[in-house]
Formats: sequence, C-alpha cells, structure tokens
Amino acid sequence: MASARNSPGFVRGYVLPALLLFALPLLGLWFSGHASDRYDADVLEAVKKQLDQDMSLSDADRQEAFAFYRDVPASAACLGDDVELTRYRNSLGDACSDLKQFQWAHLASWLLLALGLAATAVALLCGLAAFISRPFQYGGFLVGWHVLRVSSALQVLGQGALLVWLSYWMTALWTQRYYPKLILLMAGVAAIAVFVVVVAIFSRPSMDFEVEAEELPEERAPELWACVRGLCERLKTSPPDHILAGIDTNFFVTEHEVRVGGRVLSGRTLFVSVSLLRTLERSEAEAVLAHEMGHLLGGDTGHGKRLAPMLSRFGHYLQTLHEGGMTQPIFYFMRAYRGLFELSLGRSRRASELAADRLAAGVTSGQDIARSLVKVGAYASFRARVEEKLFAEDTRHHSVAIAQRVAHGFSEYARSEAVHDDLQRAVTPHPFDSHPPLSARMENVGVHLKPADMAQALLEPVTSSWVDAIVDAEAIEARLWAVYEERFAQAHDLALACRYEPATDEERQLVEKHFPPRVFEGKEDGYEVRMDYAQVTCTEWEQPVLFDQVATASTAERLFKQYLDLDVIGEGRFTSRRSICLSKLQEPDAVLQAFQNYLGRHRYMKAHRPDSQAA
Repeated sequence: MASARNSPGFVRGYVLPALLLFALPLLGLWFSGHASDRYDADVLEAVKKQLDQDMSLSDADRQEAFAFYRDVPASAACLGDDVELTRYRNSLGDACSDLKQFQWAHLASWLLLALGLAATAVALLCGLAAFISRPFQYGGFLVGWHVLRVSSALQVLGQGALLVWLSYWMTALWTQRYYPKLILLMAGVAAIAVFVVVVAIFSRPSMDFEVEAEELPEERAPELWACVRGLCERLKTSPPDHILAGIDTNFFVTEHEVRVGGRVLSGRTLFVSVSLLRTLERSEAEAVLAHEMGHLLGGDTGHGKRLAPMLSRFGHYLQTLHEGGMTQPIFYFMRAYRGLFELSLGRSRRASELAADRLAAGVTSGQDIARSLVKVGAYASFRARVEEKLFAEDTRHHSVAIAQRVAHGFSEYARSEAVHDDLQRAVTPHPFDSHPPLSARMENVGVHLKPADMAQALLEPVTSSWVDAIVDAEAIEARLWAVYEERFAQAHDLALACRYEPATDEERQLVEKHFPPRVFEGKEDGYEVRMDYAQVTCTEWEQPVLFDQVATASTAERLFKQYLDLDVIGEGRFTSRRSICLSKLQEPDAVLQAFQNYLGRHRYMKAHRPDSQAA
C-alpha cells in the first residue's frame, strides 16, 4: 500500500474526485423530494383558500377538512391506490402525473446511488484482492473491469436521462417556464456521452509495442547467446527466442509481441543496450542478464502479457471518458479504481524486481549486481542530463552528437557530487516494471557500496565487454544513434520555432518553416482567412488581429452557423469582439486547428521569454 505520506495525495487526487459520481443522483434525489413537497404545499394552500371561501361549512367542519388534507398530502393521494381517495385523486388532475414523475425521478436517483455504492464495493474488493497475490491481482482486475464498465454504462444512461429531466423541471418549477434550447442541449450532451461510452466499451486499442533496435541472430553474437542460454540453464528457465540490440538506457525481457523494423517478433524477447554494455564488465552484464532471465523464471513477463491488453483497454476507456463531457464523473470514479490497482501493481512489481535481483545474485554475485546497478543508473542519469541541457538551449545545433557528449563528459560527471544525488533518487528506466530505489536493491543482495566505491566503479576502465562479442556492434550503434539524434534535432528545431519571437531573419525562417503563412479560401469569392505566426486576418475585418491581442478565443453557433469568436484587447486594455464565420470557409476544421496551433505557439513563446532572458 501507499505510505502514509502519499495517502493524502491519493485521497485528494483520486478518492475525492471519484465522489462526483454521486453528485447528479444526489441532486435528483433532493430535487424530486423538494418538488413533491412544493406541490403538496401548493395544493394544501389552494385547498385552504377554497375552504376559507366556502361559507356553507362550519368552523369545525372546515378545521376537520383542512386536517384531512394536511394529513393526506396530494402526493400520497396520487401515488397511492386507496379507493377512498379516488375522488381526491381525480380532483387533482394533471398534478398527479407530475407527482408521478417526481416519484420516478426519486426512485431513479436512489437506483443510481445504489448502483454507485455497489460499484464502489466491487472496486474496493477487487482492488484489495489485488494485494494478495498475482492470481488474485489478475482475477480482481478482470472482474473489476467487466463489472465497472457495465455499471459505468448504466450510470451514463441513467444520469443522462436524469440530466435531461432536471433541465426541464428545475426551470419549470422555479421560474414557471421551460427552455427548449436548454433541454435540447442537455439531451445532446447525454446522447454524446452514451455514444462515447458504447464505442469505448467495444473498441480495442492497438497493442503494438515498437522498439528501435536490431535483431541479433545467433550467428552475429554466438558467445552472447551461449552466455544467455547458460544463465537460463542455471536458473532452470527457457531461454529467449530473440535478442535485440539497441541504444536505450535499459535492459528488459518481454513476452509481448514486439515490432522491430517492420517485423513482428513473438515469444520471449530480450533487449540489450549496446551503449550500456560498453560500460559494464562481462560479469556485471551477466548479472543484469541473469536478472532479466529471473523475470522469465518468476512468471513476471507472462503475468504482464496477460494484464497488458486489459490495462491498454482500460487506459483507452479512461481517455474516452475524460473527453466525453458528461462522462467526467464516471471518469474520475474509474480512474480511482485504476489508481488503487496501480498501487498493488507497483507493490508486486517492486517485489518481483527484488526477487529477480536475488536470483541473479545467486548465479553471479551480489557485488556484480550492485556495481551494474550503479553503472546503469549513472549512465541513464547523465544521458538524461545531457539531453535535457541540449534541448533547453535556445540556439540550433549543427550536430547534437549525444553519444559523443555522454562519452566525453561521463568521467567528470562520475567525479562530481551530482552523481550521488542522482543515484539516491534514481529508478532504472524500464517499460514494464517499477524498480525499487538503488539503496533498497543493494541491501536486498547484501551489498553496501559507499560513495567512494561507486565513484571507483564508474571510473575504472572496462577490461572486457560483451560488445566485443557482437558482430558489427559499432555499426549497429552508429545506425541507431543517427536515427535517434536526427529525431532529437527535429524535435529541438520545432521547440525553437515555438520559443522564438523571432528577433532575426534566421529565427524568422525557422519559425516560418514550422508555422508558415497560410491562406484559407471561402466557399464564395472574396471571403478568406490569412494566418501567420504573428497574426490572423479576415476579409471582413478592417485590420489584422495580432495573437498578442487575443485575450480569449471560443467557438459558438449562431443562426445555424459556426463562428470562431476572438476577444481582442485594444487601446486602454478594453476588449472588442472579432469573429470568423467558419461555415463560410471551405476547410473550417483546418482553420480552427491552425488557429489553435499558431495561438498556442505564440503563448508558449511569451511564457518562455522570461526564462530565456534570465538564462
């Protein structure tokens, strides 16, 4: 479970928002009771006036009649089936049909609350069961996923109908009139929510797991394959079917299907980082490989493979709920369940990591495990520092040369105090597992390395590396780094295009490369919208609007036409309204998307400017 320190964050971030699930049913429950009471009060007041005006009644008869109507309110007469009240019931006319609606809304609200409480109980039971063992974890999530997606669909249907009903009766009861547009709007919101949930339940997101790497068949790395098979024999587990070589800062093993260079590999796949192998002695690398094979022995990869499709579908379902408007309360509820499950998942994954470390220490040594953890953690942290620094710079790089920068600067980093701070909080990057802190992992294998020992391990030259056993390792690494660095440079160029004001011709050219001047033609001649990185103009306007002048932007529908409305800041900070009629344009969606991108770029540039000037 989460620590006490983290519990308040979980409660505020997950539990409290999940309670929004009950907001609309509680409102329906209160309003239906309030409306029924108000009808009773109105009928009683009308009856009192009639009795007061009836001069044929004595005071005693008048008081007796009033006591009857007070003790038997209109709602009791309408909703009951007492024959003696038939005349009373008939005299109420349309009021009885209204009161029956309030009763149905009251009952529907109770049912929605009960369904929400039942779903909460299922979520808690399934979430807590996940802490017991892996079979319970898988079974609990399976049951929870199927039960909660059905209950969430019922909630959307029920709450949608209740929302439409309330949109009529709240205004009708309190203002004595109703608003068809409001009712139609709420009906549209509810219909969209139902459609979104139904589509999300039956959709299956892509499960592609793509890795940038090259496959190492046995003939290209026979010694490495023999080493891995030997470790598997000692651990008594089946060896991997494929070995991939890449430059990421991790090692991992998986039983998922892996897409590599257009091919899909199935079975057990081991990924090794050529860049990391260069930093590890063979014995240290064998400790890492043994750790990964320990995941195969422990069933971690098989368990992950079974869970992955459900986790992916659940994630897609959550994203859809988040974007569904009225489905937001259901999103927060489902997210709370996913958060509870993630606590158990993280706990079991950390236990699996420690177990794999112990297995690896048994076939290699605790010292090799500890030293490999230090080296992998330090390399990953320093590479991240190098990339962050490069990406933060506000000038274009003629050559990013990440690999060379990491190689040349690592020794200096290893001698600094920064490496110890990074290692203290370092968690080895990995796409499938939550790794425990470095100190806990070293303690788990019975080794304690002092800061001086860590620095020595990082500074000692590698005498024998498994890279030497891979044919064309340098060429593989060079190809992968070339692709990675090119993508990094392109991303940095785009970031600069978003940061520049621009102030020079070179900066303007870069900005216009990614945000070029655009012209959007209208459906009729003479109407067009022009846009560049600094401003937007429309033929109906007297002058362009600078993005710096746009206070707010929103879309609206007027007279069956769609508009983009801009609140523009003028002189004296007063705002005026400028509008673009999207319905008059040939590509309204493209105009709206471009406007969002260009305005977003401008606002990001303004937000970045103080940081750039301070630097």
